[in-house]
Amino acid sequence: MTDSSSVSSASLPELAIYKNELDRIIVEAQEKVKLIKSELEGRYLERAQDTLRQQGKDFGSVTIEEGAHKLKVNVRRRVEWEEGMLLKVLNSMDEDTARHYAQIKYTIPEAKYNNAPPEVKAALSEARTVYLQGVSVDIEGMDNA
Repeated sequence: MTDSSSVSSASLPELAIYKNELDRIIVEAQEKVKLIKSELEGRYLERAQDTLRQQGKDFGSVTIEEGAHKLKVNVRRRVEWEEGMLLKVLNSMDEDTARHYAQIKYTIPEAKYNNAPPEVKAALSEARTVYLQGVSVDIEGMDNA
């Protein structure tokens, strides 16, 4: 079952078998990719960090040559801000400067929205838009598939 015509003509049990097989293959492939990424990181991270430090950087992309091969190593970063301290710093700036640098996003967690009293939920719903993000179909009750 490798083309769209064989998939569209397959029975539900056949689709369940094929989907389960592909799910297994995907999990195995993801595990192998994770293992390879870990090995590459172990081999090349330190060299990449040394090269970045020579450039006066802690993060970024570098190209490492090994024999006839070139590897592009991207050392990424994740930044977190301490909100209380950041708020103090922004409040000490003039309003235009603070607005230039700061980005504020208001959101309501779905669990809190769903558990809100009816009057709060009604007020919040005026500012809420829900978009379809995708559909997931799981086949259940096909244990012998």
